Amino acid sequence: MKKKSLIIVAILLVLALIGVFAFLQARKQPTERVSKEYITNQSTQPKVSTSESSSSTFSSKEAKVEVTSETKALVSQFLMTDVTYDLTVKSILARSETLSKLMTKEAYEQMKIQSTTESLVAMTNKWLTTKQVDTSSGDVQLVSQKYQSANVTPSAQEPNRFYVELNYDETPVTTKETQSKTQLLWLSVTDNKVSDVEIITTK
Repeated sequence: MKKKSLIIVAILLVLALIGVFAFLQARKQPTERVSKEYITNQSTQPKVSTSESSSSTFSSKEAKVEVTSETKALVSQFLMTDVTYDLTVKSILARSETLSKLMTKEAYEQMKIQSTTESLVAMTNKWLTTKQVDTSSGDVQLVSQKYQSANVTPSAQEPNRFYVELNYDETPVTTKETQSKTQLLWLSVTDNKVSDVEIITTK
């Protein structure tokens, strides 16, 4: 009788241990999935292809307006960088870092690149971990963007000032429905850096 009791106790103990182990495994798996998703998203970095880099078209109605190759390269790189990023921390930070090198300090602050970057990083982290969109960041939206093309027209009156028609795609994280956007803006260059950006409209 005593042996039977010991056997029953042993069996119950084993079953209890199996139950605890299964419970811990069940709790561990969602955490692992989130971590893997976060790491995977962090490692994704958008690359600008050769075809994209050549799609900034410079046109001039005035034959006398000349633009140096350095200025053309700067304007093209700025436009592509400004509207190309994935919703990953790495991509968002890379955009901010590149823009800081292409712009003057004043222009960088004027466009609020740093604060926008911080908001996007916080919103992206929350989305990756909770699948919830933080709407407390005002005008900052949780969307990815991809540069398509740009038409750049130098000003005949002001040297190194350009009228730009910028075309890009925008994809909200919640719907995954890509929308084509066109932004009209004035852009100025000083000492081979973007020194002023005046956005006229985005549609």
